[in-house]
Amino acid sequence: GVFTDARLQTDTQRIQDYYGHSGRDLATVEPQVTKLPDNRVDVVFVIHEGKRTGVGTISFVGNHAYSAQKLKSVIVSKQHNLLSWLNRKDVFDEAKLAADQEALRQYYMAHGYADFRVVDEQHTFNEATGRYHITYTIEEGPRYRFSTVSIDSSIPNVNTASLRPVLRTRPGNVFDATAVEKTIEDLTVQLARQGFTFAQVRPRGDRNYENHTIALTYLIDEGPRVYIERINIYGNTKTRDYVIRREFDASEGDPYNRVLIDRAQRRLRNLDYFKSVNITTEPGSAPDRVIINVQVEEQSTGEFSIGVGYSSTGFIAELSMNERNFLGRGQQLSASVGYGQDQQTYSLSFTDPWFLGYRMSAGFDIYQNVYSSWSSRPFDQTTTGGGLRLGLPITDDLTIEANYKLSLDDVSNSTDTPSFPDGKTWTSSLGYAIRYSTIDNLNDPRSGVYGKFAQDFAGVGGDTKFIRSTIDARYYKELYADADIVGLLKFSAGNITGIGQDVRALDNFFKGGETIRGFATYGIGPRDAQGIAVGGKNFYAATAEIQFPMPALPPDFGLRGAVFADAGSLFDTDIAGATNDNTLRSSVGASILWSSPIGLLRADFAQAITKAKSDNTEFFRFSAGKQF
Repeated sequence: GVFTDARLQTDTQRIQDYYGHSGRDLATVEPQVTKLPDNRVDVVFVIHEGKRTGVGTISFVGNHAYSAQKLKSVIVSKQHNLLSWLNRKDVFDEAKLAADQEALRQYYMAHGYADFRVVDEQHTFNEATGRYHITYTIEEGPRYRFSTVSIDSSIPNVNTASLRPVLRTRPGNVFDATAVEKTIEDLTVQLARQGFTFAQVRPRGDRNYENHTIALTYLIDEGPRVYIERINIYGNTKTRDYVIRREFDASEGDPYNRVLIDRAQRRLRNLDYFKSVNITTEPGSAPDRVIINVQVEEQSTGEFSIGVGYSSTGFIAELSMNERNFLGRGQQLSASVGYGQDQQTYSLSFTDPWFLGYRMSAGFDIYQNVYSSWSSRPFDQTTTGGGLRLGLPITDDLTIEANYKLSLDDVSNSTDTPSFPDGKTWTSSLGYAIRYSTIDNLNDPRSGVYGKFAQDFAGVGGDTKFIRSTIDARYYKELYADADIVGLLKFSAGNITGIGQDVRALDNFFKGGETIRGFATYGIGPRDAQGIAVGGKNFYAATAEIQFPMPALPPDFGLRGAVFADAGSLFDTDIAGATNDNTLRSSVGASILWSSPIGLLRADFAQAITKAKSDNTEFFRFSAGKQF
């Protein structure tokens, strides 16, 4: 290529920036140019990498509402700890400092502190340790609440009363800038659906400095009539263009609305396909045209993990793979193989979140579970099955799913257990589920509500006929945000009813273990004459849990503790001669939780408080997997 001094300086700076982002802030890059005949040059970059620089300590000045430990969990920069050699999260990068300040602003603004600001940021290097000390001086200000919330429109024929159901802010609530931003998006989308495509929504907050309240008004005005001329996408080396474009509610030729563009940017970031997403605009070919430029930086989207654990069923090992952007098409593919002392599991799952180009998910699951005879289930069982599913989002929080499932149960070596006779049985079912969630973070929840109601109707072919209904509800709330203490209330229940036939033992609910901790797998519920658990047609379970940070450990370790109380019961069966004790079972205990890359890992220590005579208890249980 053509050599210029400007290009040389640009390349030198790029190399310098790369080393800076990698934690080698002290690296030096010196270009050396040697002239050759025929107007040619040799360029050599002499690099002295230096040692990797990290963050030694982070401190805050002016924080009263939240502790330094809590604020450290909010920002991007992380200080050095025992795991830094492994995860490299303590790397110092000046680019993170701006991200830290924005994260602090968003956190405080989402918790009522409308006057919050970062007064100053200082970072000093300690040559003896090779690490930086970062200090943020902040001014919190008072905590505000909404006094009134109203909608005012200057556009004729806008029915403001019809817009009130989408409001996420209520009088008396703590001021929340995030809720205001989401409400603006929801109002903009709703107005567009009503035909007001150029409507713009902006908030006006009138502060009462004495009462520390804000009177909030959403102002609706007619915006400029500007159209999208073109959407350019750069940097996507793996992800297909259409995967990015489909996250926009507007396409080329549609009216331009900045709120919808910001919404698309947040959606793209939430996909977790990209390290960064930046959307900018430039004038188009005419005054009423605008060009949108989308710049993304790809990141790894595949995960490979190996897990080992132990529970009452014995030793367990699992090998799993998950690719959330399969072939750059935005599809998810996962597979796992598990091996235990008395069980082997195999699974394959595929999901397309945009089936046939529409915002609805479709996918399939294939699995096989092989169980060998052991004390609680003295027979061999192999279950092979699969299913198809289709999910339709009604709103951002509400989803409806339809599914079809087909499975084959093969029971053998059950001569001493008449409740589980030898033979093969097909089960074919149609089902649906309604899911509602306002959980803030599915991997590490702090607040929100989750609810799911599901029904399966077996008898669409196959050998069994029944209706199975289940409900699962959870409520998370920060009890003391400063100390990162989170409360959890959970309730679940289920019923299975045979259609013209008894419900066989294999189709019953089996509980214990993780549902009511302190009890073994298959540890509660009806038992046959041989003392074998045969499950029940009805169950209910409730949990109250308090989660908290582990003392003396930095938040980025991901380790937390919990104390809990569980209660519930499993009862009613069609198996002849079986016990039917609906005694309330209860337990209390403590847990250690780790938010690992493969999901939540938890060790539970529980003591049963009330139980039936035939129940089997256990003190320790290890479990792994996703929470939702």
